[in-house]
Amino acid sequence: MTSSPRWLVMIIDLFISFLVVWFSYFVRFNFSFNFDFKKVIIQTGIVVILSIIAFLIFKPYKGVVRHTGWRDFKQITLSSLLVAIMLLIATFLARSEYLPEFFNYPYSIIFLIALFQVLIMAGARAFYKSMYYRISREHGAPVNILIYGTDEGAIRTYELLKNDIKRKYIFKGFIDDKIAGNRSVQGIPILSFNDIDEDFLKRNQIDYVIITQNISNPLKLLDKTKKFIEAGVKIKTIPPPEKWIDNIFNVEDIKEFDLESLLERPPIHLNDDELKQSIEGKTIWVTGAAGSIGSELVRQILHYNPRKIYLFDQAETPLYELEVELKNKGYKNFVPILADIQDYDKMEYSFQAYKPEIIFHAAAYKHVPVLENDPYYGISVNILATKKLMELADKYGVRKFIQISTDKAVNPTGIMGATKRVAELIARCLQETAKNTQYIVTRFGNVLGSNGSVIHFFKRQIKKGGPVTVTHPDINRYFMTIPEASHLVLKAAEMGNGGQIYVFDMGKPVKIFDLAVKMIHLSGKRYPEDIDIIFTGLRPGEKIYEELLTDSEMVEKSDYEKLYISKLAPLDCDFLNRKIKELEKTIAELDMKRSVEILKEIVPEYKPAALG
Repeated sequence: MTSSPRWLVMIIDLFISFLVVWFSYFVRFNFSFNFDFKKVIIQTGIVVILSIIAFLIFKPYKGVVRHTGWRDFKQITLSSLLVAIMLLIATFLARSEYLPEFFNYPYSIIFLIALFQVLIMAGARAFYKSMYYRISREHGAPVNILIYGTDEGAIRTYELLKNDIKRKYIFKGFIDDKIAGNRSVQGIPILSFNDIDEDFLKRNQIDYVIITQNISNPLKLLDKTKKFIEAGVKIKTIPPPEKWIDNIFNVEDIKEFDLESLLERPPIHLNDDELKQSIEGKTIWVTGAAGSIGSELVRQILHYNPRKIYLFDQAETPLYELEVELKNKGYKNFVPILADIQDYDKMEYSFQAYKPEIIFHAAAYKHVPVLENDPYYGISVNILATKKLMELADKYGVRKFIQISTDKAVNPTGIMGATKRVAELIARCLQETAKNTQYIVTRFGNVLGSNGSVIHFFKRQIKKGGPVTVTHPDINRYFMTIPEASHLVLKAAEMGNGGQIYVFDMGKPVKIFDLAVKMIHLSGKRYPEDIDIIFTGLRPGEKIYEELLTDSEMVEKSDYEKLYISKLAPLDCDFLNRKIKELEKTIAELDMKRSVEILKEIVPEYKPAALG
């Protein structure tokens, strides 16, 4: 079936308007024809003419009939009301003898004309729509589904699938723990997760569950949906509303569930007045701006309308891709800067030229095994270049400098963690002599979906058919989504006044083995029958478990959920400065063995891997 031409819809609506006049009189006279036929013929013509005027104003004929919805019903109703109002005016004028008698309609007839116009025009569209989908829908077994959520995305998904011409979908329920219990959406019951067990899934022959809500904790959701995965029920997702094209999405946009699809859903709401006040109108830098955390910081900062944000990164292609993304979103108040923070002259020139007020320092070398093989850049960038950047910040009057750290800085076993720990100590010592700058450290664990994330690594292995490699059966990690981690960095920057180490509440650690098993199940495979997991042994510098606090640290709650402030032990800054000068010398001489020894002296809890 093709779309009905608009002129044909208009003619049908006018024919309905013609019929309703006669039908109204027929009903008004107790289903008899005891009325003045000549007068009714003239009055019918008047109604048709007035209907043409109303239809041209409200255009109910322009809607695609097979997609008839609430908006079309509203246009029909408004058109009929306008006809009724014009008939009432004509009747008043006729009874005042300003118009001929045939303009005089009984009030009951005007009411019936309006009522029948709405009912019959809307009913005709609904009937056509129903027949269209019945005839067009492919024959096949119906699909039984559950929809996770009752938000806008859930309702839009329901409407989309209900009208799908290719498949028949039977909706067994919406899942929403908050409002479950003797409630429904358009007649479909709202269920809680506790209502759904293996017996429910089998009895209702559930084919799949569609997840529509923004998910704040993907790993927790993965635990809750375990019952579906084990029962062979497929899980699907829709894109978040901000990714819908022209505010709509198609059946083809409903994808098979994987952990990455959840990671794209921002779990935080960017409506923080305190953050807006701290960022709006400010000149801000982000180093490492093209990385996972850096780029998300940029996106969230731009939401709060800084005067200008400068994006520093040495990775040309990712920086260009970020620039294109931001331009496509309509942002103009940003400047990408291709720069290496080790280039002191370039960085000092940038301070003079761009005059930052707040710096978020996310630039660092982060991959543990890479830095174990070659510590040079880890020490050069994570410590020496970072220290010079911090000093320049105070020299040029930067108000706040936020250092992005890691849980690997706590009792480190690798170069990466040790260098990040030294950077934390440098920030504390510089705070003691700083004249202008407040140095704030943020420390958190792994972020889901970051570059080099274990999620991506496992996904590639599963796609190849396995095996999936895990370094140790007991290894665990703290995880947080990129948007949430970035939001907490911004909150720490807003709240901090210098010298603090903010520790993020990362929840409970996750066993990497368990994560691998869940990802195998999500792919539709079974462990170990289809895809096996093998243990390869800890890599150089890798720990079985991560910590968020050193042995000498305690934490106290901040004023914001999920942010804690570390209680810091006394620090010998003279000793630290001497050792940093030694590091500068040994790095310049490419003496990696002595450089690692100095790291050990600065961070006594550091247990280094042997250098090759």
